[in-house]
Amino acid sequence: MEGEFMKVLLMRPRPSPETIGLQHLMIVEPLELEMLAALIRPPDVPIIIDMILERHPVQHFLRRINPDVFCVTGYITHVRIMIRYCRIAKMINPHIRTIVGGVHCEVLPEDLDDASIDFRVVRNAAIQFPLVLDHIRNGSDLPLGALRTGEAFHLKNLPDYDFQVPFPDRSLTQKYRKAYFYIFQERVALIKTAFGCPHSCNFCYCRKITGGSYHERPLGSVMKELQAVQEKNIYIVDDDFLVSPDRVLRFIEENRSAGLDKRYLVYGRADFIARHPRVIEKFGEAGLRTVIVGLESFDDRELAGYGKLSKAAENREAVRILNLCHIDCYATLILSPHWGRKDFDLCRDNLKALGIHYVNLQPLTPLPGTEIKVGEAEQLFSRHDFEKWDLAHVSIRPTQMSVATFYECILRLYRQILFQPRILLGYVRKYRPVMCYKMFKGSLLVRRQYDRKMREALKNPRYRRPRKPSGQDRLLQSAGRKDSLNGLRTG
Repeated sequence: MEGEFMKVLLMRPRPSPETIGLQHLMIVEPLELEMLAALIRPPDVPIIIDMILERHPVQHFLRRINPDVFCVTGYITHVRIMIRYCRIAKMINPHIRTIVGGVHCEVLPEDLDDASIDFRVVRNAAIQFPLVLDHIRNGSDLPLGALRTGEAFHLKNLPDYDFQVPFPDRSLTQKYRKAYFYIFQERVALIKTAFGCPHSCNFCYCRKITGGSYHERPLGSVMKELQAVQEKNIYIVDDDFLVSPDRVLRFIEENRSAGLDKRYLVYGRADFIARHPRVIEKFGEAGLRTVIVGLESFDDRELAGYGKLSKAAENREAVRILNLCHIDCYATLILSPHWGRKDFDLCRDNLKALGIHYVNLQPLTPLPGTEIKVGEAEQLFSRHDFEKWDLAHVSIRPTQMSVATFYECILRLYRQILFQPRILLGYVRKYRPVMCYKMFKGSLLVRRQYDRKMREALKNPRYRRPRKPSGQDRLLQSAGRKDSLNGLRTG
């Protein structure tokens, strides 16, 4: 292709119907594709297609655009879809070059080793991706951070981590931008100010993606990017934005100095919020509207088992501080496979007592690549049932109830927290009708998916009876640790 321009099609896949769909409640911009597209220089032409929002099948765009290079990125739930897209691309044009990437590809690239995929980017995408394009165009050496079809993944052969960040080319998603939203917040833009996480929770994927390292972008660069963003609602997608109180205070000051009028949504740990109430108060004055807080549990023994290194009392204090500052708390909780009905009721009582009205309930999920290990007898589906690894499927056999009953308890807890009449009335008063309609419709679609999971569980004899906890399980639980089947470490 030397001397010719290349059309590079970058595509975000539509989730499988099997995946319990957060896309019903939030659709945000494909930031990773916008960053990669910014690295493509003339005469080459980048095109972004967001299949979550498009109605035509992938074949339509491959035929209409006729790209020279086809790039797909996604998460573990997209593995089979990414492979299918690349197979379709090769069927339509055998000469097309295909590239895949994303966080799962970086940790377990063997799952995407397929004859239809020419290159897998497994390290430093912002550096490696342009080099892969150079290899395709000019025949230059393939960079170390990319693998060919059939090539094995060896950590020792990869370059060191490098966290260069190009400013995303948001112009390429202009036709989609009005459709991007996060729960009740409409027209949301994303920005990433740091990579990795300095903490070591053993259920989390974040540290695996960066080899355990943590890197912060210079705030001057962050401010320059923010000034170019048209949207007012900004979702800071760092794995944890609330890490350093000094950095948060500098962000607040630079935000004011730049004259920015933004509303921020961030991830943050409860222990940071509990220990730095004044920082949170100042951030609220500077535009912080929502914090997604990984409470995980209201039980110190469970928190220790998850390697969380925080306390239930800090969870409660964090929510109290957010309430005082009039900052919304979107809480995430991990549902242990050892929970019975009383545990679900206790969780409900804690959430209501704290005034939490939005919650994400995640059954404990042993994501491939994390430290959680589960025996075959306890695992409810295969590692290669990629579509089900969505942190919403019940993946570990419950010990106190059937799988169907566990799903029923999840749905009931959601209903008890999300659909309280006074809360619903507050939503109607606070948010535009179109956003309330989106959330109501999205909630119904998710409910239907859970109903289907319950019906499937009732039909499966293997799912009907709970696993009986062993004596060792009970001993470990009474000692304040998770059971041996999960392989969890105390904090």
